[in-house]
Amino acid sequence: MPASVPRAAYRTWPATLAILLAITVYVGGLKLWDRLTPGTRLLPEGEAVIAGQARFVPAEGWLMNVSRSRPGQTLVLFKNGHTFSVRTSRWLGGPEGPLERQQRLIERGQHLHVEGDVSDVLTDWGLQGTTFAYYGPKLSGRFWLMVDPGRATVVQVDFYGPNQDAASAAQALDEARRMLASMDLEAP
Repeated sequence: MPASVPRAAYRTWPATLAILLAITVYVGGLKLWDRLTPGTRLLPEGEAVIAGQARFVPAEGWLMNVSRSRPGQTLVLFKNGHTFSVRTSRWLGGPEGPLERQQRLIERGQHLHVEGDVSDVLTDWGLQGTTFAYYGPKLSGRFWLMVDPGRATVVQVDFYGPNQDAASAAQALDEARRMLASMDLEAP
């Protein structure tokens, strides 16, 4: 039997300490960045905001949810528990396709109920579309859909909020309708 050769002890604590320090600096830096980056942003009063090709004037007091908004694609506003979400995307079909898809998504995916029939909507700038209301035990909302085949664009506006205070919900819906009425597709 060969005699066992004593092995030299490795010093692992300096490398372990360096790795631990790097992880601590990385995570601490991310937490600091998160604390210093605001989650909401106050919008300029009376000025138009842009979501893709859609442009509209937000009502007073609505804040932008920075984390849910995507530049050039989605703009999410909120006020007193109500949400006004504008999403634009490319569309190469007719107006019926995205409407039926959205109704199925609301009914089957979110387990909400579509209320009444689909009706037509026309903004102050001539943007035409359709709208329907939906509701659930804790949430109700209205969905607007505008398809512009000439620009190959679809604009989806989803407004929703809690079913708690009828006066607050009515005021928020009026503000959402005013924002929608100011919408056009002339954004650069």
